[in-house]
Amino acid sequence: MSSELRHDSSVPFGDEDVCLIQMVREGREEALQQLHRRYAPLVFHLACRTVDRSAAEEIVQDTFLAVWRRAADFDPSRGSFRTWLLSIGHHRMLDELRSRSRRPQVAGDQLLDQAALTAEEPLPDETLWKEYQRDAISEALAALPTPQRAALRLAFFAELTHEEVAKALKVPLGTAKTRIRSGLRLLERHLGSLVALLVVALTGTGSWLYFRHAGRDTQTERAVHLLADSQTKALRLVPGSAAAPAETGLHATFRSAPGANLAVLTLTRFPAPPDGEGYVLWVRTPRGWRHQELQRPDREGQGLQVLDADWLAEGWPLELCITQETTPAVQPAGRVVVSWFKPSDPSQLPP
Repeated sequence: MSSELRHDSSVPFGDEDVCLIQMVREGREEALQQLHRRYAPLVFHLACRTVDRSAAEEIVQDTFLAVWRRAADFDPSRGSFRTWLLSIGHHRMLDELRSRSRRPQVAGDQLLDQAALTAEEPLPDETLWKEYQRDAISEALAALPTPQRAALRLAFFAELTHEEVAKALKVPLGTAKTRIRSGLRLLERHLGSLVALLVVALTGTGSWLYFRHAGRDTQTERAVHLLADSQTKALRLVPGSAAAPAETGLHATFRSAPGANLAVLTLTRFPAPPDGEGYVLWVRTPRGWRHQELQRPDREGQGLQVLDADWLAEGWPLELCITQETTPAVQPAGRVVVSWFKPSDPSQLPP
């Protein structure tokens, strides 16, 4: 079964929001991520009415950081979660306007009253939100030197291995690795607080699954540093009878480094699993099969998940597969969607 918190169509969003914020109080980041996916476009849409898009993105980040820190303050008897969330967002908008020494056109109390009214409106289309993400990524990539930009596009958007990048660019393998690593560090520096966008950019997915928290030792930042490590390898999981190239058809990519307890998995063109089933990643290490239940892909079949488990360090995978399972057992039992097997010829392993 998928580890994502799924919406039951028979339960109103308002009631489910109360359950999710309770989980946030318990420190469950997946609940915060679901609230973020649901309401970040709305906060961004409203913020763009008063500030520029870059400031609007910062307001979204600060708003959900406040939700994480102040979850215990939410009282359902005083109103919906949506109204509470938007009041936090509007206060942050007012702070931004004051910091620019500009007088808001709407008084603070009136602005908060608007939050309650806006809370009942439908969510806006996510186009503006996704457009901002694409623009931020494009600007960051455009600022890179040509060699690093070309290497990153091949390594992450085309999902080529380091060896394939070196061949495509006609440079030594060590040079390709250096360009990828230095490009990642420059990209992270350019994006700054948009570290979540960096993970999205590296994998080419449309998902916003992780975002910045306070402090430096976050899972996202560890994932970024993993991807920048010259020892990181990419393993491509494809259907047993793949009719289309892995770069464009159904496939998954597993990125990790030998001895690391962290991995980044991306899904591309995955169909929604049948009712009652979820996707499960199976990893066969020298000690046997291990598994990780996966979050559901988005409507476009894309997904990104950072895997953080001690068993990942047991040894480099001998076999990988993603199956559809009702309840995972001790080894794969459901239909295999994509897989990767360790080549019998060591020279065929990713560099």
